[in-house]
Amino acid sequence: MSEIENLTVTASDGIPLGYFRRGQGPALVITHGSIATKEQWLPASEFLAENFTVYVYDRRGRGATGDSAEYTLETEVADIATMMEVAGPGTHLLGHSFGALCTLAYSRQHGLGGGTHIAYEPPLAVQGPVAGERLPGYVELIDKGDLDSALEYALINFVRVPAEAIPFIRETPIWGSAVPLTPTWVRELREIDALGTDLSGYAGITDPTHLIAGTATTSFLAQSAHDLAQTIPGATSTDIEGADHFAHLSDPAGFAQVVTDAVSAHARA
Repeated sequence: MSEIENLTVTASDGIPLGYFRRGQGPALVITHGSIATKEQWLPASEFLAENFTVYVYDRRGRGATGDSAEYTLETEVADIATMMEVAGPGTHLLGHSFGALCTLAYSRQHGLGGGTHIAYEPPLAVQGPVAGERLPGYVELIDKGDLDSALEYALINFVRVPAEAIPFIRETPIWGSAVPLTPTWVRELREIDALGTDLSGYAGITDPTHLIAGTATTSFLAQSAHDLAQTIPGATSTDIEGADHFAHLSDPAGFAQVVTDAVSAHARA
């Protein structure tokens, strides 16, 4: 197992960004999804570290990273820019879920400067608003302090998880770590819906890009990945058989291999 270094860097607005670094090889920055921290990527990073120097940071308002009163998608883009500077020229970039929307925004605005961009199931509003008119119900539960019910509400209404699957998810480590982070999802859901349904802006991305989706994931997440793969020039994609939205947890070695293969394929292209 590779050694893990826990480090901190200062963001452009003075907020501390906590991250860990492990492995050796070309640099890979990972931007995690909603209601998560960098620790969710410990299993997959162990395997990715065999081929990359992996940098995984806590996004705003969680873990070892501070927060600010003002928050937009641009805040996330600026934080990615900070991490890309830490990692150095030619760094590859991987985003999961909402984190993939952040990395896509970074790619559109700045470009990776030679690295490959991997986007795993970005939750675009390809089948209508992700939260929409259901968001106030979630906010009400958050305001009441009923974070457990809020997470259940969000998984059913936003992620489109079948209600009958909730008891099984409650038994996983994901539940306990996600409940305290449910308030941070409110602002992210607003940012997701604000992006709208028009994907044409992503056609301007020039970075080598690879989209990942699971064959057992929610319909709109799979469609989001597939539609982007058709929109971004030269983009490639992988459908992971039997995987859902958390393949990096259910099969970290297999997921790491998909990422490694994608980076290698684009390097040869």
